[in-house]
Amino acid sequence: MPTDSHRRRVLSSLTATGLAAAGLPGARAQTWPSKPIRIFVGFAPGGTTDPYARVYGEVLSQKFGVPVVVENRPGAGGNISLGALAREAADGHTIGITTSTSVWGGRTLYRKLPFDPDRDFTPLGWFPVGPLLMAVPAAMPVNNVREWVELARRNPVTMASYGPGSVPHLAIEEFNKRYGTQVNVAHYKGEGPMWSDVSTGVTQAGIGSYVALTPYLQRGGVKVIASIGSERSPKLPQVTSFAAQGFDGELFRLAGGLLMLAPAATPEPILQRISQAFVEGADSAKAVALREAFAIEDKPTTIAEARRKWRDESPIWIRLTEQLGVKID
Repeated sequence: MPTDSHRRRVLSSLTATGLAAAGLPGARAQTWPSKPIRIFVGFAPGGTTDPYARVYGEVLSQKFGVPVVVENRPGAGGNISLGALAREAADGHTIGITTSTSVWGGRTLYRKLPFDPDRDFTPLGWFPVGPLLMAVPAAMPVNNVREWVELARRNPVTMASYGPGSVPHLAIEEFNKRYGTQVNVAHYKGEGPMWSDVSTGVTQAGIGSYVALTPYLQRGGVKVIASIGSERSPKLPQVTSFAAQGFDGELFRLAGGLLMLAPAATPEPILQRISQAFVEGADSAKAVALREAFAIEDKPTTIAEARRKWRDESPIWIRLTEQLGVKID
């Protein structure tokens, strides 16, 4: 007669077969990944999203034994990439990375988006980017934010932005509304081309990441005059924050970051496996080197913390965007 252990094995096998036949989430989680994984990146190379995607794409590839392909789909402040991600199958084989401001505040910028952030996406992890930095052309005769604001009150200036609804875009609206400046915005498809124009004086300021700024700092094309948030950049400890310089708007006190996302209906077991791989991969040699190069002290978070940030912080960015009256169409 069959033993109890034999019965359990048979029942387990029948359950797995039944799930697979029904196409239920438990079965998909058991067979995942069954093909290459794609990571959509909402911006061009040169900022933080692209290298994060490539380093952690390699983490996924080594962990799960399948190729990982990074696809840059820049444009519309990350919305082109997000729209494409929303149309993908929720099977864990396509994920995306974007800035928190683009996915959270974008809904107030456009009358119609090809996705609903809360309905179509679920966060996999939050990736800190360190303090964002404001820099100006090295030849500009200002050394702090107050001097730059005084110049922008007297003369029209242009600030470079890596996308609509981004931190530099919101900062422009803050300067113009609260301090009477005449700042125009120039949107770029990422930080790479943005900082090139700041360094040559085509635009008169920008706000972005340390790593994207580094080549222009090394060549002496730009100088950094402030940081966003409460922390100083470990690479530039002499640079003080906006708040320390007397600019206490809520925008200047918040810390932005990157979100790795999946289509919302992706089975929970798959989400957990991907997120856990990111957490474990944060100690890999390339991930450590990335944080060192970017002057980022914190590691990617768990999926639970990413969900908490989405729940607690996305309303703040939405409210800020609404209050500043930023509209694209």
